[in-house]
This record gives sequence, structure tokens and C-alpha cells, in this order.
Amino acid sequence: MTVTQRHPRRFIATTLSALVAASALVAAMVAPAAAVDGSTFVSTVNEYRADAGVAALRVDAAVDRIATERANQMATNDEMAHDMDYVGKRLGELGICWSMFGEIIAYNGSGSISHFVEQWYNSDGHRKIMLGTRYGVAGGSWARGDSGTYYAAMVFVDPCDSTPSSPTSSGFTDTSSSIFRSDIAWLVANDITHGCTSTRYCPKSTVTREQMASFMERATHAPVATADWFRDDNSSQHEGDINSVAQAGIASGCASLRYCPLGGVTRGQMASFLARALNLPAATRDWFRDDNGTMHEGAINRLAQAGITGGCAAGRFCPTSYVTREQMAGFLHRAFGG
Repeated sequence: MTVTQRHPRRFIATTLSALVAASALVAAMVAPAAAVDGSTFVSTVNEYRADAGVAALRVDAAVDRIATERANQMATNDEMAHDMDYVGKRLGELGICWSMFGEIIAYNGSGSISHFVEQWYNSDGHRKIMLGTRYGVAGGSWARGDSGTYYAAMVFVDPCDSTPSSPTSSGFTDTSSSIFRSDIAWLVANDITHGCTSTRYCPKSTVTREQMASFMERATHAPVATADWFRDDNSSQHEGDINSVAQAGIASGCASLRYCPLGGVTRGQMASFLARALNLPAATRDWFRDDNGTMHEGAINRLAQAGITGGCAAGRFCPTSYVTREQMAGFLHRAFGG
């Protein structure tokens, strides 16, 4: 299965028919584990790519980690299923800027890597990902379920802006093609963002909850907190900002005494952050049909009525979709730009 970043507001997914289980896997972060034979998976795939005249892939440690998590998830559930939302979220959390990614999965009774790769090669959909010319990095892993079945996953990524352009007015080399580049420049001019590196903004990466706290603290100038609000952010460089926005009533935790700093920010959560920060009045109408009953519905309607969001499509807000860093620039500019 492949996900391409073609539209700034949503993923567009192409479903492959081969070796895809119909049932859905509930995405649950498994305990960290060392990748199993990631370099062997990639080198074996590279043999097929060489035969097809396609450039070799490079093993990426972060992508390898995601493949390991996916294999462990399937083995834990003893069920094979894609979870593209999870892969996309983890890419963002690990700071990987991407323009396209793909996942291939399989199961067998031998655990043989060559067998897994042969299965993928003999499937039209999976072979297209294996031999995809746009992919530059990959990772792979396998895990054994309680039933004795072996599950394998490989993740392929086309890093965005792999050939840096000249710096834009914002000073970043990876935003020239973004439709939000003027919003990003506004963030820089108002000292709301410092980028993901000194020269890159990582526009396609998912905004994490800790990053969101810093965005909001700088945009609102929330005062320094007088208390430590959460117990799971002590190692975060954003801890001070998290405490500031929590004390200001802008942010709430994900559970009792927990903030989940590395979790991705959904559009629904983003609406609640902004509605609280701006103290927006209650809406007089229901603006979207896909947020009914969600805990963020009121905030979403308040944001729409204030003209800060137009939704992701006609009558839809896509409240569970994750927000990218470039999209967040647009929201913040509309909310605080006057």
C-alpha cells in the first residue's frame, strides 16, 4: 500500500489487492524492539531492483524501527493488516519529512526473508512498491506470532525535498514548493518557529503535541508556568512550553498527568488548542458532518465560524487526520496574523 502527499489536507491512499487482509488492525504502539534483519530485507530487495535497473535503497534506522513496530504489531495480534495511518504518524514523530511512502506486508510459516521477498515480487501491487523508482530509503523486519506464523513488514520512503533548493524568504531550503510558504515565512518573522533544523522546516512532517505546545506558547506569549503539569515530558525540550500552555488553559493532557508529547496532533485536537487560545465564542451552527459526537466538535465549529478553517472537503473537517507542519503554519497565520 502506498501513500502519496498530493494534497496538503489529506492522504490519498491506493489500495493493493495482493496479500492484504480485510480486517483492520488497531494501531497500538508496541514496546521498543531491535529491528530484525532490516539490512537483509533491504539488500535482498536491492538484488531485485538491480535486475530491474532500479537504484538501490539505503537502510534508514528510523524507517527500520517503524517496520519493526509494524511486524511486532501484526505478530502480537496474529493478524496481517496494513496500518498506513500509523506509519504516517510515526514518520512525523521521528522527524522524517516524506513526499511518498509505501508499506508491504506478508506472512508465511518459514520466516525466510527470501521467501517473504519472493512473495512480494510475485504480487503486482507489492512489486510496484519494491521496485518503485521514487523510493530512496527503506527498512524491514519480521516477528513470530503465538500461532507460529511469521509476519513481515517493509516500509519504503521517498524523503521530501531530497535535493535542497535555494533558501526561500523564510530561510528554509525545503519550503519553495509548499503552498503554505508565505504562512511559514510569517511564522519565522514572528519568531513562532525555528524549523526542524537550522535550514529546514520539514513541511510534510506531522506536528507532534510537544511541538504544538511550543507553537502555541510563542504565538500567545503564555507566561512561564509555576507548576509541573505532566510526568511524561521530563525529557522533552518542550517541557517548559507544555507547562505554560497547560497552565494557561490552552492544552490539556492525553490522560491523567500525561501529555503524550510525541503523539501526533489531529485536526480535531488542533481545533481545541486554537479555540481555547483565542477564547472563541460558541458557534451558532453545525459546520461539518463528519465530526458529530466527537469531543472536539464544539471547538471545530467555533474555528469554522471564526473563518480560521474551511474544512478538508465540502461539509467535512477530517477531525482524526494528522496536521502537518505546513498546514499548522496556515492555521496559526489565520488565527494570530490579524
